[in-house]
Amino acid sequence: MKQFLLIIFLPTLFLSCDSKPIKDVELHKLILLLTGEFSNEEQAENDVSFTHLNLKNIRIWENKPGYWLYSEVSNAKNHNLVYIQRIINYKRMNASTFVSTSYTILNPENYKGIQEKSKLFNKLTRDSIIIRDGCQMYFKKKTSTIYSGKIKKKSCPSSIDYIDYITSAFVISKNKISIWTKGYDNNGKQVWGKIKGPYKYKRLKK
Repeated sequence: MKQFLLIIFLPTLFLSCDSKPIKDVELHKLILLLTGEFSNEEQAENDVSFTHLNLKNIRIWENKPGYWLYSEVSNAKNHNLVYIQRIINYKRMNASTFVSTSYTILNPENYKGIQEKSKLFNKLTRDSIIIRDGCQMYFKKKTSTIYSGKIKKKSCPSSIDYIDYITSAFVISKNKISIWTKGYDNNGKQVWGKIKGPYKYKRLKK
């Protein structure tokens, strides 16, 4: 009988040792919804004013505190055209809010094509990234599978001369990510980004 109980107990012991405990289930669920490869192909086919883009998010720095993602937006028809590369840290702010902090990469060309170069992120240090001050995004959980996030108005400055600040809003649900980013001049007039609505990405099937 003792031998039988030992056989049952040992696999459970090894499983608990090998897997990291999840401290924040809701935050972990948000990261799972974000991670993967997405495309707005369907949207681009139905509306030619939207460029066909690919969005890729991968988990990096799993040995560091919190959740870190590398996020990349590229042209679906020419993968060398990469429009956005960011390192993003996600953490809980309070009982009802999560916050993401975005960083730019000093040598972004070295990290294009996350499929082939994901191991390079182990060599990327905090000295190689610069925080985007004021561009934190605040997320609220709407349902068990829907999170919405937005940047505070007028808080995120732009490096483009004619844009004073940018705003961005996310809606994250099962297998879908909606992103609406817009730029405004110092008079509060929208001068960049889509007017009619957000880019709508759907998860690509493996």
